[in-house]
Amino acid sequence: MLVQPASPPPQGLELGFDVVWLGIVYGAIDGLLLVVLPVFATLKAMEIKGWTKRWRGRIGGDALALAISLFVIAVYHLGYPELRGPEVVTIMLGVGVTALAYLITGNPLTPVHAHIAMHIAAVFHGLNTVAQLPPQYYTQVIRS
Repeated sequence: MLVQPASPPPQGLELGFDVVWLGIVYGAIDGLLLVVLPVFATLKAMEIKGWTKRWRGRIGGDALALAISLFVIAVYHLGYPELRGPEVVTIMLGVGVTALAYLITGNPLTPVHAHIAMHIAAVFHGLNTVAQLPPQYYTQVIRS
């Protein structure tokens, strides 16, 4: 995030609103939908099928869950016209690390907390210039 241009953070109540809404709420929802849901659903489906009883199946299931999460991350972010370039690969890598952390720890709060922290940091670094927050037209509509 720090390689992106900075912009002045909001002040006062606007800062509080942005930290709560864009940082905590939006960050938690992003973490749940982009990482926890696809990873959990994939692992559960593989478990139901009995494919994870052996260590090879478990490793394969983890790899498939990570791949599906990366696919969901890519499709979601490609929906934003301003993220249809090399930025999407950077985003996939960043969020993909949180999916890997979830697979390693088995704790779904790992990617959620990481996503919340990243969104809050983005509010302070540059609400109008970072790719980690909703596109600028979205934040402009909220402020109108």
